[in-house]
Amino acid sequence: MTEVDKAAYANDIFTTEPEAKARSMDMGLDGTIHVSTYDGQAVYMPAESHEAYLAYYLPEGQEVASEEAEDEPTDRKELMEYALQAVVEAIMEFVVEKKANEAMKILKIDEDQRIIYGWASVTTYNDELVVDLQGDVIKTDTLHKSINEFMKGVRVGKLNHSGEQVGQIVHSFPMSKEICAALGIQSDKEGWITGYHVTDDALWDKVKSGDYAEFSIGGRAQKQEF
Repeated sequence: MTEVDKAAYANDIFTTEPEAKARSMDMGLDGTIHVSTYDGQAVYMPAESHEAYLAYYLPEGQEVASEEAEDEPTDRKELMEYALQAVVEAIMEFVVEKKANEAMKILKIDEDQRIIYGWASVTTYNDELVVDLQGDVIKTDTLHKSINEFMKGVRVGKLNHSGEQVGQIVHSFPMSKEICAALGIQSDKEGWITGYHVTDDALWDKVKSGDYAEFSIGGRAQKQEF
């Protein structure tokens, strides 16, 4: 298979068509895109086919190796796994920022270990779906599937959805009516409770001063009407 830098590959994989088309335009490919799948996950990539995408990165005059090449499935699978991990990281970038949502306030600070606790996301309150600041809702099972993937291999915390890592999730607990009932927990909320270890000194000072007092999750998703 054609050698493609893993970071470049990850930057060229998207969960929505408009993003892939925009990247295709940037690459001079006239907005053409194609769909790739891995383990049932559909993703969008620039170029009219995967071969055309690979050819974009080839030196002039070099041809793309045949799809029937013996090592193609393994190499492509490894790249796709890396790229999907990058997508999961983008979907579940974890931030600590000030927002007008009381449910996501930091509820407990462990100053000795620099860990902050609270609801990262609340999906229902008193059995009613919670509408976020963008007018969207996240179903509880959808959130839990996403955070399960996030916790398997990412767990990175960033500030305001960008920049370098400033912490990491060290405790994660999905809350649903079924889980609470099984464990004997009483809660009027469903969602995600986290413990976030702040590694950045400047951010830690702002957390203690109250400048950053709430959790938020952010990223990309495909919106559905229901």
